Amino acid sequence: MYKKITNIDDELLFTHAHQRELEKPNPVILDSIARAELYIANTFIHLKHEAIHALMLSTRSVLLESRPILTGKFSLKELTTNLLISHIIQANATRLILIHHNPKGSLSIKDKHLLEATRIKDRLLEYSIWLDDFFLITKADTANSSGYNRMNTTSLARLGLV
Repeated sequence: MYKKITNIDDELLFTHAHQRELEKPNPVILDSIARAELYIANTFIHLKHEAIHALMLSTRSVLLESRPILTGKFSLKELTTNLLISHIIQANATRLILIHHNPKGSLSIKDKHLLEATRIKDRLLEYSIWLDDFFLITKADTANSSGYNRMNTTSLARLGLV
């Protein structure tokens, strides 16, 4: 299991030694909110069911793996730190972006999103894992002029809440 790393040199040694071979020749780099939004828009537009997805990243914000964490009917209370850490360890990641995809719901930031994002971020930091962002995405009610569905995306980091 990951442990809290207090020496910065140890952290660099750990991440570079374990993640160099995991990174692909043409990596997807999600080092900004705009790049993450573009990747999410291209990847999650076709999904039809509510889910929470995790984008596992390396120290240098290279996408290592994307996977669903919770699907179907769920409560945000089911998104536990232990659940996240087990997925993060399997992906050998040190950074995380969470996505709450709700295609039929309204796009509103509720107190439960803010509380869960803050709780998760604080707990992950105890394991030297960074929560870079928590996105809330829904489909827009109308299609744009070209007939394609649009997505509404809200970044809690852009709002200064994560």
